[in-house]
Amino acid sequence: MSRLLAAVVISAAVLFAVPAPASAAATCGTTNIALNRPATASSSENGSLLPAKAFDGNPATRWSSAFSDPQWLQVDLGGAQPLCRVALRWEAAYARTFTLQGSPDGTSWFDLVPAATSTGGTQTLSVAATAAARYVRLTGLTRATRYGYSLFEVEVYPAVVPPAASAAWPTWGGGAGHAGVNVGERTLGAANVGTLHRLRLTGADIEAPVVANGIAYGQANTLQFAATDVASGAVRWTTPPATEPALRYTTGGTVGNGLVYAGTQIGFIHAFDAMTGVERWNFRIDGNQLFNAPILVGGTLYAKGDAPGDNTLVYAFDAATGAVRWTRELTGYTTATVAYDSGRLYVAGGNVQTLTAIEATTGAVLWSVPASQSMLTPVAAWGRVYLGFNGLVAYDGATGRMLWTRPGTFGFPAVQDTTLYSVDLATPPVLHAIDPATGADRWTFTQAGPAQVNSVASSFPVVANGVLYVNLGQVLALNLASRAVLWTGPSGATAGPIVADGRLLVHTSEGLRVYGT
Repeated sequence: MSRLLAAVVISAAVLFAVPAPASAAATCGTTNIALNRPATASSSENGSLLPAKAFDGNPATRWSSAFSDPQWLQVDLGGAQPLCRVALRWEAAYARTFTLQGSPDGTSWFDLVPAATSTGGTQTLSVAATAAARYVRLTGLTRATRYGYSLFEVEVYPAVVPPAASAAWPTWGGGAGHAGVNVGERTLGAANVGTLHRLRLTGADIEAPVVANGIAYGQANTLQFAATDVASGAVRWTTPPATEPALRYTTGGTVGNGLVYAGTQIGFIHAFDAMTGVERWNFRIDGNQLFNAPILVGGTLYAKGDAPGDNTLVYAFDAATGAVRWTRELTGYTTATVAYDSGRLYVAGGNVQTLTAIEATTGAVLWSVPASQSMLTPVAAWGRVYLGFNGLVAYDGATGRMLWTRPGTFGFPAVQDTTLYSVDLATPPVLHAIDPATGADRWTFTQAGPAQVNSVASSFPVVANGVLYVNLGQVLALNLASRAVLWTGPSGATAGPIVADGRLLVHTSEGLRVYGT
């Protein structure tokens, strides 16, 4: 078993290197985040027509108010987030005029839409407000009938920020959520992927590099941290020989703001000048070995180490100076792993088998839920969180509610807004294209040839410029529009493929191979 595979089985830590994401436009999510959330109202007509009936997903039940103006209905979404759409399913007793407002705290309110009118039936309102709302309140101003206000259902949908285009393409994943989509890649795509040819082995054998500006960074098989030119294979710089634990690197790298960050066996985080290797700062966290590469989001660096007493400490640093912004201790999360999406950190794993969401600016714990499928790092994108390995499970990122689950042995998915792609390590392995809202297959793909994927560590797909790169016993480039195989690469991959700077990097038992056009 390789060092990379051993680390993945424990925590998937060495696989992840997260750059600072660029901005990306929000889209409208497809999950009704008001479903079964706590609801209140100014009144109810009787004891069976209660506020919760408007949020239970049952089109045959309803809330109805007292027969007077005004009346209001309110739902608590569990956490503040930007919204994009509200659907109202009126009973015959509808509102002729009403307001729809949001609030971050239940006390200060802002309009989600201008003052509205209705003619009954199903009414869909687009929300243009940019402020985040935890509470949504509909206030009926004038009734259309002599009865009260009555709604079968109120549905609320979030504005979702997609995985950001990366300034530096990480080990896999298009951003801090490990979403597996390199939306910034424009050189290597369906038009020229068929001309890929073997360039060379790189000078330093890095199993899971992060690539930025033509340089591959990562933990070499010597336990040193190395920077290698991907065009020539020449080693740019390395850290000193790993003669003591403080110099033995146990995480992949994270690149951004001209620096590269990595962690060592006894809990040091080092920040190096990305071009020269000169150390800019270091910090020893209160704990032992670092399993995760740090996560970089803008000017903040997040890292997690294992503290004495089987606990975990999550840190937020000033990425430029190493100054600590906040820390959060979690009990029982040894070897747990971390991802980031939409202002939240997600911590999964450890002996407690729990998934926890942390507010990224303060370190406050937002929610925790049981998660037995938590051996691997969470994948967080488009407002959802996915856990793989012993099954594939989707959670709502704002509330922790489980959305769906399916059996199998799944690696990390590559997540787009309308599809997620993940490999089930069956024999032969199967690539699944899955509806992220329901967990149902849209299509599957199996390739004739080697019948087995070397490890879960090598099964992670990546999407770049309309092409999906995946190891199904052999590394393939698959045109997502036609599902035609554009290119067939080596068998025996020990890590997932990496696409960056117009090149494809594949690690096998002979070392890190670099392919280009």
